[in-house]
Amino acid sequence: MGEKLLAQRLILLLRETNAGSSRTALALLDWAADQQAWLWPDIAFAEPGARRGEQLSWERLPALAGAIDTREAEPDLLVTTDKVADLLSFDPFEREVLRLVAAFDRLPRLAAFRGRLFGCGEDLLALVGRLAGADPGDAARRVRRSGPVALGLLFAGAYGDGCGQEMGVDWRFARVLDAGLADPDQLVDALAGVRQTATLAPDDFGDQRDAFRLLERLLAGALGRGAAGVNVLIYGPPGTGKTEFARTLAAAVGANLFAVGEEVEGEEPSRGDRLSALRRAQRLLARRGDALLLFDEMEDLFVEASLFAGRGDRRTASKIFVNRLLESNAVPTIWTSNALDRVDPAHLRRMSYILRMAYPNPGARARIVARVAEAEGMSGAGAGLDGLLPAEEGTAGLARAALRGAALAGGGAEDVEAVGRSLILGLRGGRTPPPRPATAALDLSLYEADRPIGPLVERIAAKGAPADVSLLLTGPPGTGKTALAALVAERLDRPLTVKRASDLLSSWVGETEARIADAFAEARDSGAVLLFDEADSLLFDRADAQRSWEVSQVNELLTWMDSHPLPFIAATNHKRRLDPAALRRFVFKIELEPLSPPLLEGAWVRFFGGKPPAGLARIGGLTPGDFAVVARQLRYRKGATSADILALLEGEAAAKPERFAPVGF
Repeated sequence: MGEKLLAQRLILLLRETNAGSSRTALALLDWAADQQAWLWPDIAFAEPGARRGEQLSWERLPALAGAIDTREAEPDLLVTTDKVADLLSFDPFEREVLRLVAAFDRLPRLAAFRGRLFGCGEDLLALVGRLAGADPGDAARRVRRSGPVALGLLFAGAYGDGCGQEMGVDWRFARVLDAGLADPDQLVDALAGVRQTATLAPDDFGDQRDAFRLLERLLAGALGRGAAGVNVLIYGPPGTGKTEFARTLAAAVGANLFAVGEEVEGEEPSRGDRLSALRRAQRLLARRGDALLLFDEMEDLFVEASLFAGRGDRRTASKIFVNRLLESNAVPTIWTSNALDRVDPAHLRRMSYILRMAYPNPGARARIVARVAEAEGMSGAGAGLDGLLPAEEGTAGLARAALRGAALAGGGAEDVEAVGRSLILGLRGGRTPPPRPATAALDLSLYEADRPIGPLVERIAAKGAPADVSLLLTGPPGTGKTALAALVAERLDRPLTVKRASDLLSSWVGETEARIADAFAEARDSGAVLLFDEADSLLFDRADAQRSWEVSQVNELLTWMDSHPLPFIAATNHKRRLDPAALRRFVFKIELEPLSPPLLEGAWVRFFGGKPPAGLARIGGLTPGDFAVVARQLRYRKGATSADILALLEGEAAAKPERFAPVGF
């Protein structure tokens, strides 16, 4: 179908269905007069008012239309529309609608006529439908429900006073036409979505190793059998690597992954835009057998179906529509979300697998950052994030931005660290993150405990050891309880979540219990070691309770201790205040004491070097924390002698509220 053939069909249809005095008739005659040289190059038309020569009139229009020479090559854009129609398996009517609208939009003479019809109020949907072969009474409806419109290749909408309907080519299809694409693979890339490339390896998701292997088999089986209705949902907080997991999974399966509905040429896509993109990609890729789809931020599609709760049939229709979409999708789809609290359970039940993504452990974060640095051409510069990796769970998600910013600045590891810290500070609303306990310089031989600490930590961290271990760390301040908890988390390659009494206690009835539950849930979801500091404020003896809610908060904590599947540590300076039932629930109870004379000497050598002075053994109650404080004081005091250091240690001992007898007396 060339442009002249379409013009001929259009002239005949409008001549047949309109009166000669109508606005459409006048617009048609004006356009035909402008196009005389193109439509009838061999006919000499008389000047207006002349008696002789061919007349361009409403009565003569059918005969003139028959005289149009329609033998011409088909325009390239119609070749492209046919290729797209083949890929999308359009029926003859849908194919013709796509060709007609593309011609009206892109062929200059027909586009000019479309503008004239628009100006006189012609219903273009009905016109296109009739040209494509539909009955006049049903033409507009069939076009509106056709594949090209439903899949977002064409747009249709009311204009003016709403009496007419306008049609046009959507921006994505317009880009395909402008590029003159004809190769099927190029068309798929242009219309299905952004093809994704994996930058990580399966080993970078060690915490999800079993789930990764199962999903790899599941998706490979779905592609091999051509199974419909296969959906995988990955959810978790921002920065946990959900999209990277999907990319890596697709690469492991050997499939191409297309991210659908992520752009609408300079504007935010609506739910309708994303839905059209999803349906279009499903149609394009259904017969390939080597493709997966990625729908990020699935709330855009799923949540809206839940917003109609309580509004009657509208909610039911929307919910059913999404359910059927999930049940019938021909291409396996990976969905991602930050949270599921607003997604209807009916949609969740139609998932093939639901995976909760937690922040990667520190070891995995380091591997991910190294890979990202290599991909960004900054191998070695990722070391600038080393100081942030153990403390900041989302560092791996920020690595790419930090590395790219440093690369643009022409810097190295120092700039990477500066950019990374700025991003973390921004995400925290300008608040500096709380300091995390340092473990690099921790010396377990300086712990004065009722059992050897080092072997116990090794048993807890051994491969295959039960994960639901609980530890009670008691002893005076400075004996290293918090640092020991951080070390346990590091050896387990898990993040450390610290909750203090001020984080959990509330003056509102029931709020403390809720915060305790949230703390355990947070640790479980992120795979973290949970540390309750100042635990005596939470697990105090219920016999001393004054109010009922004090008892209920202890009961809440005990209940969670019984069911928590991951490491839990409680630290307190006041063991005697703890509830007896709480004491029985801890697998290991470690009593830390002030340093004995041999360990005092070891601490002196560790912090200050040289031979310990004779008077050191006479100071009672010293802990590793006291030595660390004095070591920090010495940064502001140059040339201190052993006697000066000893005096400072005596001052720390004297400042303690407890009174310890001198060691050895």
